[in-house]
Amino acid sequence: MKKVLSTITSMVFLSGCASNVTTGEGVFITPSDSAHLSNCKILGQVQVDATIAMLWDKNQQVMEIKNRLRDAASQKYPDADTVTHSDLNVGAWSAPDAQAMGTVFKCFQSS
Repeated sequence: MKKVLSTITSMVFLSGCASNVTTGEGVFITPSDSAHLSNCKILGQVQVDATIAMLWDKNQQVMEIKNRLRDAASQKYPDADTVTHSDLNVGAWSAPDAQAMGTVFKCFQSS
């Protein structure tokens, strides 16, 4: 019983989960071919580290990369409200690229 409990506890500690968005809560992530981007002002680009081997699930990896892009966009461009991302190259048997690029936009008027 101790061995089973110890194994389960180890698995829980070794498995990671995607972090929450911190400063990028007000930044939307959208596909780079979204139609509404034609009405937006381009602010610039951000690049984030996407080496997240501690997350086993591909969906968690993609979520973590998107959260990092949202945070980076809001930190570098305080007026940002939208960020798009490059292809993350996540396949069934491959991890995402080591770096992810995002283009940051201002699309909505603040009131």
